[in-house]
Amino acid sequence: MQSLLVYYYPNTVEVQLNLDPTTKLRNRVMYKRTVKLYKGIDNVVQFIFKNSDSKTVNITGWDVKFNMISDEEGTIVLSTPVTVIDANTGIVTATLKELDLIDLNNVQYNYSLSITNHATGQEQVVYTDDNYSARGEIELLDGHYPTFKPSINVTIPTSSNSTIFTSSVAADTPARQMSSHHTAQFYFDNFTGAIDVQATLDPIPPNGWTSGNTSVSWATVSTLWYTDQTATDYYNWDGVYSACRFVITPTSGSITKALYRA
Repeated sequence: MQSLLVYYYPNTVEVQLNLDPTTKLRNRVMYKRTVKLYKGIDNVVQFIFKNSDSKTVNITGWDVKFNMISDEEGTIVLSTPVTVIDANTGIVTATLKELDLIDLNNVQYNYSLSITNHATGQEQVVYTDDNYSARGEIELLDGHYPTFKPSINVTIPTSSNSTIFTSSVAADTPARQMSSHHTAQFYFDNFTGAIDVQATLDPIPPNGWTSGNTSVSWATVSTLWYTDQTATDYYNWDGVYSACRFVITPTSGSITKALYRA
C-alpha cells in the first residue's frame, strides 16, 4: 500500500512593524520566504505583525492594505484591503480571488503592505525583513486545475482552386499523451461542401506546410459534409499527432473562420 502525506496549513507570512522606539532589536529576520500563489483557485495569505522583539503587535485602529506589484510592467496589478482576524495579536488575511489572478501572465511579482492610523490618517510602510525592505516576493504558479488554453485561429487562404488547404497547426500532444482530445469549431456563410479533418505524425518544417511541400504525410481523420450551413458547428476527435489541418472543398458559400484547440 502506498502512503502519501499531504499538508493543510495557513499560508502565513511574518512582517515587522516597529512603532515603539524603546523596543530593542533582539530578533533579525535574515531571510524572507517567497509567497506562492496558485491560479485557478482563491488564495488566502495570512500575515502576522511582529516587532523586532518577535512579539505580536496590536493593530487596533489601523487599516491595512495589500498591494501586488509587477516591476516588469511598472504597475500595481492588485490592491485590496485585508481582513483583520485578531487585532490584538496582529493577525490579518489577504484574499486573492481566482478572477484577480486569471489574467496575470508573469510568474514573478512583489507584494507590499501599508497601514493607516484611523486617528491621524498617517500611512506607514510595513517591512518584510530587518533590512527595511518594503517588498516581499510572490511566485504565481499554475495550480492543480488546468490553465485556460486559447484556441488557435486557423488561417484559411483565399484560393481560386476548388480545394482549399488551411494552415497546419501544431497538435501539441506528443509530450502530453493523456491530453489527446482535439476540438475544431467552424463558422459558415451558407456553406455547401466538405471539410476533411487531417492529421500527421511527421515533423512540420520550420516554415510550415506549403502546397509544394511533399515531406509531410497527411491522413484523413474524418470527412464532414454540410449543405447550406449557416450555423456554427464543431467537431471533436482523439489521437496523438504532431500537427493537424483542414482541407475545404466548397460547392458554394464559404467558411469564414476556423478555431482549433488540443
